[in-house]
Amino acid sequence: MLSKKFVSATKEFSRFDKFVNAPYLRKDFALEKLPKEASLTVSGLGFYRLWINGREITKGLLAPYISNPDEIVYFDAYDVTPYLKEGKNVFAFLLGNGFLNNEGGLIWDMEKASFRSAPKLAFAFMMDGSLAFQADTSIKTHPSPILFDDLRAGERYDANLEIEGWNEADFDDSSWKNVFESETPKGELRLCYADPIRIEEELSPIAIRKVKDGYLYIFPKNAAGFARLSLKSEKNQQIAIDFGELLSNGDLNMANIGFGKRTLKGFNQHIEFVGSGKEETYVPSFCYFGYRYAKVMGIKEEQAMPSLLTMLVARSDFKHVASFTSSDERMNHLYEMAINSMDSNFFYFPTDCPHREKNGWTGDIALSADYFCWSADLGASLKEYLHSFIGVQLPNGALPGIIPTSGWGFAWGNAPAWDIALFEIPYSVYQYERDPSIISEAAPAMEKYLRYALTKEDGNGLLAYGLGDWCEVDRVSGDFKTPLWITDTLTCIMMALKAEKMFRKIGYKEQEKLARDLVTRWEKAFRKAFFFDGDKVDPRTLTQTSLSMLLESGILLKKEDERLYPMLLDLIHRDDDHFRVGVLGARRLWETLARHGDLELALKLIEQDSYPSFGYIEKLGEKTLWEEFTMEFQKREDGSLEPKNPYYLPIATSLNHHFWGSFIMVFVRYVAGIQINPDWEKEEIVLSPFFPQGIV
Repeated sequence: MLSKKFVSATKEFSRFDKFVNAPYLRKDFALEKLPKEASLTVSGLGFYRLWINGREITKGLLAPYISNPDEIVYFDAYDVTPYLKEGKNVFAFLLGNGFLNNEGGLIWDMEKASFRSAPKLAFAFMMDGSLAFQADTSIKTHPSPILFDDLRAGERYDANLEIEGWNEADFDDSSWKNVFESETPKGELRLCYADPIRIEEELSPIAIRKVKDGYLYIFPKNAAGFARLSLKSEKNQQIAIDFGELLSNGDLNMANIGFGKRTLKGFNQHIEFVGSGKEETYVPSFCYFGYRYAKVMGIKEEQAMPSLLTMLVARSDFKHVASFTSSDERMNHLYEMAINSMDSNFFYFPTDCPHREKNGWTGDIALSADYFCWSADLGASLKEYLHSFIGVQLPNGALPGIIPTSGWGFAWGNAPAWDIALFEIPYSVYQYERDPSIISEAAPAMEKYLRYALTKEDGNGLLAYGLGDWCEVDRVSGDFKTPLWITDTLTCIMMALKAEKMFRKIGYKEQEKLARDLVTRWEKAFRKAFFFDGDKVDPRTLTQTSLSMLLESGILLKKEDERLYPMLLDLIHRDDDHFRVGVLGARRLWETLARHGDLELALKLIEQDSYPSFGYIEKLGEKTLWEEFTMEFQKREDGSLEPKNPYYLPIATSLNHHFWGSFIMVFVRYVAGIQINPDWEKEEIVLSPFFPQGIV
């Protein structure tokens, strides 16, 4: 049973300028005899932790999920039979703000969300198939030691406010206040089947350095997760920690991961801890960080030990099901960098980066779905994520650029190359897991979107709305060298081609015909615009991106392919054998080079030392992929990244983005020669390894 009865501890919600403590909640009950079976379904919004008789049984971190509660309200189900006892029992909860009250996402209007409120709780306790009780106003509440929590901004904790035994059955809560009934969220009530978030690895610092205002803890790699603070504190000792991934002048630089108010000191991947004078261990409950470096302030020299701070690497607890190794160590490292970026950016669903935004940018997973699904068992989590697409889609078929959202992303941040995630996710999951149910669930939304795209045609039947070839080399994001009508129209053609296959797979004949007709319609319009006066091509439309996308679009005749491919090679050679694409072009460039027999050129573009390339990033000692190639950096001995051109400010953008990582599928498909269901509609594994010179 999923209960609609929600309760809250306070009506006032926490804000940057006025903190409200995260609440403790307790529900006491007595059992004369133990049931044969007992279950509990829980929705704690935004996040919750759950104890039964003092034992924590929360499914994972940041439970239950991250969603817009106007669309979906997630519950978790527990078998609580083993934790009950005769006599006194207690269900104890700690609630956090999560997506429900997310002021740290203010640049995306999350502070204006219609659902914004203080944390709320619903649960239903079942014994032997019958409802025993639900959340009601008999639940007691008290402020916890968490003074402030925000998914992006961080957490503040005062250990002096800890209450001994608060989650035990024998605790006296007579002085605590009662909760009140709160409004039930509008969204569909659903059990969560996504993989839970768990700690996968614990890492100690590899170095500790005294810097201005504190101590810099340096960890082995850039990753995402939590941190454990352990020390013998002094009474009321004020400790603050900032988490980041960039060093400038040997000290932590947070400038590449902040937005708006979150650039204010103390509201960007920041925790504060007030000591109680005892041996302390503290792990934030309701926020996570992307970082390689942590700057600890407020500690004494003798406290600055390696044991003080531990990196707790976390992600959704999916299984890695594939790997790649070769005799080429750089190739191995680049593969690992892409996988590290994937792991850092999967917290229930794919995010863009684990620090600055933590947003479900749809374009990012659209670009990465293939290599994500090759390397990991993501079917359950991606299937759950698709429900957020279905929930947020407007009646006319439009989608926002970030999902989930409180409403931001429909006016800016979306485009066919972002919206195609609705198609790429089920297509890739089916390719590697052969589960047609994900296609069936997405089918109505896919049809609706195709009809929406049809309404966006211009007078020439072309499509040009939203964002284009994002993060193009040496260009500011949003400055697209490749005309938007090319990237959008080709994206919609490829979208409709995949939709046609998926509709055919599940027997949706009318929708299959719709998709096929759209391919014909958009191909005709594209040809008329791209090839003029017979077969001439406007040189202004020729970029590495436009040619790579067209060559991989599936619409060219053999003679057209043979004519256009040398043009792509010429552009690459003019750039001294370097790529000059954004993420849309990159998704197609490596594949088309390898498919046309130029695998060694593709590998050169990917691996070479010189900028721009991924080998250049690896040579700098990075463990994850970067967001942009906007300037060439060098790394100093102290770990600082600084531009080679002294006229640039020493600031990079995100150093942990996954959306360039599709190049690893060239390693898999063309070096190792492993192709899984390359026909998509057939089940087969094709093995055809190729051994470039010196690689085994």
